[in-house]
Amino acid sequence: MEKQLGHPVKKLRSDKGGEYRSKEAEAYLKEHDIIAEMIAPYSRSPMELLKEKITQMVNSMLITSGLPTCYWREALLMANWILNRVSYSKSDTTPHQQ
Repeated sequence: MEKQLGHPVKKLRSDKGGEYRSKEAEAYLKEHDIIAEMIAPYSRSPMELLKEKITQMVNSMLITSGLPTCYWREALLMANWILNRVSYSKSDTTPHQQ
């Protein structure tokens, strides 16, 4: 993963399936200062939730406007633009401002 990303892995999320719970895996993670984060089985990652949110926004825009699906790309760009300018409760700034 480090070769693909171009930077070291800092956190590994697992669904408690057991793949990364062996003593060898735990030792490797500790040796390389990688935080092992266990999440509930079958829970969706933040990226999956974001993808679903954007897809819902795009579909809603197209249905509401009555535009054909050939405008899906433009609606996707607009949904991204909107989400980058919406502030979140944890911060007073928007992703666009950061």
